[in-house]
Amino acid sequence: MRRLINFSILLLMVIFISGCTEVKEQNKGIQEEEHEKVDDDNTPIETTYYFSYKGQEFKIISFFDEVLEYARIISEKPELDKNAIYTEHVLEPFKDKSSLHYLQLGVTKNDPLRPTSQVEQLKKNTNELLKKQEKINQWIEEAILESAGLLSSGSNTSIYLFPVNPENGWTTYSLNGVGGFAYFGDNVLLMIDPTASKEVIKYAMAHEYHHTVNMTLNGEQSVNSVLDSIITEGKADSFATTLYPEISPPWIQTLPEDVAARVLDELRINGNSTDYKIYNRFVYGYPAKDIPLWSNYKIGYQINESFIENNPDSSILEWTKTNAEEIVSKSKYKDKIF
Repeated sequence: MRRLINFSILLLMVIFISGCTEVKEQNKGIQEEEHEKVDDDNTPIETTYYFSYKGQEFKIISFFDEVLEYARIISEKPELDKNAIYTEHVLEPFKDKSSLHYLQLGVTKNDPLRPTSQVEQLKKNTNELLKKQEKINQWIEEAILESAGLLSSGSNTSIYLFPVNPENGWTTYSLNGVGGFAYFGDNVLLMIDPTASKEVIKYAMAHEYHHTVNMTLNGEQSVNSVLDSIITEGKADSFATTLYPEISPPWIQTLPEDVAARVLDELRINGNSTDYKIYNRFVYGYPAKDIPLWSNYKIGYQINESFIENNPDSSILEWTKTNAEEIVSKSKYKDKIF
């Protein structure tokens, strides 16, 4: 059964680290597919962007035109059913052009893709993204080439780009303008606000890229339980900080000892659970037990970094393939969880 990693909306502020220019020139192959322009602003024409690395094919497909079409229709006829128009002009084209036709999107307020009534802001943001389309593609390509240089599944990967919903202040302000989801089948969905920096986009892409490799190598075991999902996030952050070692984002900063003890105890009790609601206690916090926001990222990163420290000869590929139980067992946290 295909499952969605629905826990990994993530972006972190990072410092750009270069070093992929030569590899990029040797391995890049770009084709562009023009889309219909639907806005009167002088924005560049949207493209589908292809590149490769050692036989691994990558594709970036943006859906900015589709979103602009939705915004245009609702702006002209606000009485229309927004859900129906969004489904027809955004979700259905997305499903047609992706391998994610099985997803149920636009149904709840927590869905990554959903309609908004703030259509003027949506049009403004989307046109700004269109103006930056070439740069965004370049940043994503750089991040993937850097990532694939360290770790490759050998599978072709698709990245789908959407503007952040203007009503989603959490992504825009708390997450610095990027939300990311990784899906089985080597698919990544990025929601981007025009305020997002190159550094944020690159870090988010590296994090989500690791998820796709992890899922390819480990299958559903990578997200089967609460513990699996937490270690999956820890691995992705270890990978991203390997690429960008100067970064210490707040959601992977070390938990104070007393807080870590509470988080570890909760993980000991519920690590085998497959209930996403329990997992979300670690993601969004659980005041009843004083579990803070982003505990999944923080404790997952601490555990995986402890494994790496205790097993310095383990390569990125090796610890990516290692299951969550073994990661914990070979870290300093074994006695706290098992």
